[in-house]
Amino acid sequence: MGRKPKSEKTEDKLFSKDELYRTYVELLFKKEKCIQDAEQYRIQYVCEFGELTADLFKAKIECIRLKKYITFCQKSINKGQKIDTEKMDKSIEKEMVVYETQLKEIIADFNKAKNAKTLTTYDSNIVKKIYRRLAKKLHPDINNLTEKEPELRDLWEKILDAYYMMNADRLEELEVIADALLEKYGLEEANRDIADLEDRIKALEIKIGKIMSEKPYSYIEVLHDDEKIEKKRAEMEKEIEEFKKYASELEEVLADLIMQGGGSVTWRTKLQ
Repeated sequence: MGRKPKSEKTEDKLFSKDELYRTYVELLFKKEKCIQDAEQYRIQYVCEFGELTADLFKAKIECIRLKKYITFCQKSINKGQKIDTEKMDKSIEKEMVVYETQLKEIIADFNKAKNAKTLTTYDSNIVKKIYRRLAKKLHPDINNLTEKEPELRDLWEKILDAYYMMNADRLEELEVIADALLEKYGLEEANRDIADLEDRIKALEIKIGKIMSEKPYSYIEVLHDDEKIEKKRAEMEKEIEEFKKYASELEEVLADLIMQGGGSVTWRTKLQ
């Protein structure tokens, strides 16, 4: 009679730990799903607004370029020097390389997003099933050897990349590799001896909330509303026109300064 309460208490404790473990695993899956969704929303957003984003950035950097020209001219005039337009062109273009590089990246991202694969529900379910099988065995928060062994760590990174890109074919290939490595390391079963489960669960809940409240996950608020999409496009188009107007004003200022400094106009606006 005296041993029964102790046995029940032990069973309750084990059950509680097992429940915590299952909760922890589900939250890990939820976090990765949120990251995956966020990437899909980012791709959708880039497809919808990427071209306008590139045009807007192009308009912005043209204003930056013109302002740099104006600053160069003003410095020369203040020093009583003739404006060396050739030197000015070389100097400004060198400073603009970083902006031009960013513009190329925006355009490349837009082109990549346009060519991104659109998955059917069937394909999506396959991806999720394969990922869950692999995550239960190799997720570094479940299996501590994944972080310790470079071979397993590298494999896990490849699995995540394929999962975020919803690449079912790639995941199937990686699963074959994973099975071979699991046999090599004797890791058919994941290690459930994880400390501080309650703290880990709380930390995961915070991370999930953060992912879902920030970009690119929050893009879904716009993408699922046609009126918001149209409003966003109109706002961006208006901003582009405002920058173009500002660029025209800067061009006039620059032309006057170049004449004052005895130089010749050699530049051409890039907003064509």
